[in-house]
Amino acid sequence: MAKLFTRPVFTEIARAGSITPVLQQLRRLGFSSDDRNEIGSLFDACLDELQTAYRCEYVYKSAIADRIVFGRHSPRTASMHVELPVGGSIVDVAVFNGTSTAYEIKTELDSDKRLSSQSPDYLRAFDRVFVVTHPSLVARYEAAVDDRVGILVLKGRNQLSEIRPAQSDVSRIDPAVVFRMLRRDEYIAAVTKYFGTQPALPNGALFAHYEVLFRKLDPSAAHDVLVSAMRQRTTDDATVSFVSELPRSLRPLGYATPLSGVQRMKLLKVLA
Repeated sequence: MAKLFTRPVFTEIARAGSITPVLQQLRRLGFSSDDRNEIGSLFDACLDELQTAYRCEYVYKSAIADRIVFGRHSPRTASMHVELPVGGSIVDVAVFNGTSTAYEIKTELDSDKRLSSQSPDYLRAFDRVFVVTHPSLVARYEAAVDDRVGILVLKGRNQLSEIRPAQSDVSRIDPAVVFRMLRRDEYIAAVTKYFGTQPALPNGALFAHYEVLFRKLDPSAAHDVLVSAMRQRTTDDATVSFVSELPRSLRPLGYATPLSGVQRMKLLKVLA
């Protein structure tokens, strides 16, 4: 069932405009539908089952989307990113609203071995960093992670509860780490804003030139650039409309999967 909540499945539905393979799998799993059911509601039912019987990483991602992006904030003001490269790591979920927050998910099925390398990367790029885990694992992660990292637990009924607050501190942000999270148009705009118009350069020299200048920014300015850039990526009207129309169970995939406007329309039509 968990394999239904993957990018390849999501992309194939959008590309083909057909739900037939997924329906066949749902029927094998014991779910049934008729003309009165929306396909989206069957995905929601699958996620409800996973929340009870198999709390995989996707269950946690869905809770963050539900409770934080669509609950505490709004998709019009808070930008959600899934599997975002940061330094030498990939953070499970990042949310950018007035500031930046990283959420590293450690389920009951995971190991804590990589936290020692992940946490330093996240602390150099985000104002706040959280580990999100199961209530039974709190003691393990309180001992394993940096004191500056907060701890959230996923309880029953998809509730997120803060056990330890994350320390907010943009002074530790490393502009070099931030620069490599940005797209070309984003770092060019930032450098132009702070250092003025730059000379025309060949593509081979452009990256290095802009990196040298961006590294001169103070941590707070680099963080402001990051928050602004990341918010602009997913708070546009088209993206907000798309993820808001998705069933709640598919919202993390809506953020994680790049689709064309035509593919988005195909997907929403077949889910309904």
